[in-house]
Amino acid sequence: MPEIAAKPTKGVPVQKRERLWQLEALRGLAALHVLLNHVFNSYLNVRHAIWNFPFRFGQEGVLIFFLLSGFVICYAHGSPGADAGGFRTYLLKRGRRIYPIFIVSILLAYALQHTATHRSAAVDFHSFLGNFFMLQDNPGKAGVFVEPFADNEPLWSLSYEWWFYMMFYPINKWVPGTKQKYLVMGLCAIGLTGNLFIPNSVFNFLVLFPIWWAGVELAREFLAKGDVTFRRQRGMLLLLAGPAGWYGWQVLQRANAGYHLSVIQFPFMGFRYFFMAGAFILLAFAWKHWKFAGYRQTIGQFEWIGSISYAVYLFHYPLICDLRLFAGTTNLIFYADLFLRIVIAFVLAWLAERHLQKWINCRTARWVASPAKN
Repeated sequence: MPEIAAKPTKGVPVQKRERLWQLEALRGLAALHVLLNHVFNSYLNVRHAIWNFPFRFGQEGVLIFFLLSGFVICYAHGSPGADAGGFRTYLLKRGRRIYPIFIVSILLAYALQHTATHRSAAVDFHSFLGNFFMLQDNPGKAGVFVEPFADNEPLWSLSYEWWFYMMFYPINKWVPGTKQKYLVMGLCAIGLTGNLFIPNSVFNFLVLFPIWWAGVELAREFLAKGDVTFRRQRGMLLLLAGPAGWYGWQVLQRANAGYHLSVIQFPFMGFRYFFMAGAFILLAFAWKHWKFAGYRQTIGQFEWIGSISYAVYLFHYPLICDLRLFAGTTNLIFYADLFLRIVIAFVLAWLAERHLQKWINCRTARWVASPAKN
């Protein structure tokens, strides 16, 4: 992880901990990468072009969000056993951060979808309620309860984030810190086993929980020591290797049986999740060895996106795929239209994050012990 503080932050009150610009910049880069992945692969449909190779890894962008989210929640919430106002306060803080912009995104997606088709249709309340209660999942997985509302595909990962938040609180409060990662891996094993018999989204949430929790383990060491080391994180890395190995074995079994394997479907996708999560952490440690030379000049340039990355992530897909500003088929009109839609996505994200979210935080400040910092 980047050297995000000169001194340990152990003992610093939660409300006084500042944003970490290094993580903000990485989150901004991840959001931009997911956006470009959808531009090139979902809209321009050039996924097989060689020059498009760097933008074919949208799922990896989501993994970075998971790792960062686990880190930030632990960093904001504190050490094992910390209560910081109780579950009610924790739930309100998470809810006011997630739901307002999320609701705006589903309304935006619905409006654009039906504007693009030039027809009006009744709201699919099954889909809406499923999304509202964070049960949406990736349409490519088996046993999905409900797909992202109005085909806003990036919403699939938000349900994972939400349930990871909900699982974090009781584990952090009641399970000894040294045993938490083993409980998380036990839940992952339940998900892996359950999906063999009754595939569904609940098991999917459990399966990917260790990737998010790896971020928690990184933050926990940082809070305690002011640094993150390979020696103390290798246990979590070895645990992540377990599901990676299980999925890898499934890939080999199916390959030997002559099945067609897709990198975006089971079991290859599962292997990809865990292998790449571990690879990202190892890459961070390798870069740390070189004192993160060039970080500010490269990833650091995306810090400005990081502060609005959540809204960018939720808004961009329907704007890119469903909004049409100009009539005509010339290349100039086509690309100008696309460029303006991307600009609109960033403008709306800025308005949502800098104005709507701040207004909501002010209006709900009396409901919580302290204003949310992340």
